[in-house]
Amino acid sequence: MDALSGVLAALGVEADRLEPTRAEDEASFGNGNWHLWTPNGEHHILRRYHVLHTEANLAYEARVLEHVAARGWCVPVQVVPPVRYDGHLWAVTRFVPGRPHREETAAQRAERGALLARLHADLRGLDLGPREGFFQAADLDAMGEFQGWDRGVELLREQRPELADRSERAMQRAKELVVAHDLLGLPQTIVHGDFASWNLHFDDDGRFAGVIDFALCHPDSRAWDFVIARVHRAPEMIDGYQRAAADPLSDRELAAIEPLQAVLRVLMVMAELWDGQHIGRFDEAMIARQLAKAKS
Repeated sequence: MDALSGVLAALGVEADRLEPTRAEDEASFGNGNWHLWTPNGEHHILRRYHVLHTEANLAYEARVLEHVAARGWCVPVQVVPPVRYDGHLWAVTRFVPGRPHREETAAQRAERGALLARLHADLRGLDLGPREGFFQAADLDAMGEFQGWDRGVELLREQRPELADRSERAMQRAKELVVAHDLLGLPQTIVHGDFASWNLHFDDDGRFAGVIDFALCHPDSRAWDFVIARVHRAPEMIDGYQRAAADPLSDRELAAIEPLQAVLRVLMVMAELWDGQHIGRFDEAMIARQLAKAKS
């Protein structure tokens, strides 16, 4: 509580109680969240954003959240707008009740696909232009420049030359897949960016309660939203989506999912390289796992 008192003062918020949602969030470059109860009993979330976030891209996220909230979704809209403190942007957002399924059943995975179809339908036609600091996942050149891929590989090579070589091969293969499948030419919409099981909340009776973490929402392909939602572990999502969608995925979009899986693995390596450059050490085991999945 003492460490966060300056944040609360900057936000102009009085808290009766704070509890971290995850202990590991307290010291990282990434997003962090604390349950916040006000003296009058209101329950919100105090959110710390990743250091790469800016005021402009958080304003973009806020507009997306307001748009879907107006269409009946329970989402973490801003209660108190962001302020900058200690190198991060912080805000207070709505608390979304419920909890994720502990382990999704096949029917629940199909339900997640149907919910994604509903979300895409509600986002269709919302044109906010590009989001600052965000690119199509398949735009590996832009992503690599933004996150310092070349420098990361160079530093990794000093420690593990073979991992650096494998990383470069994985990147080259992914770029070839982008061209071969015209992944940059897929139809665009605003995507959630992380419609994974852990970001969907349900009440004690299993009824859908809301969705959280729009931190990665940006214009991209619907196929990418499936990939980042870990469709390889939840193939029933596609059936649920196709049944529920007024505009089902096209054959071209369905065919894009597999090559985009390779893109995802390269982006996971890229994120590890970015972290390593700023922390001062690389998680070599994680990089090796992602490269194994990329089949480099």
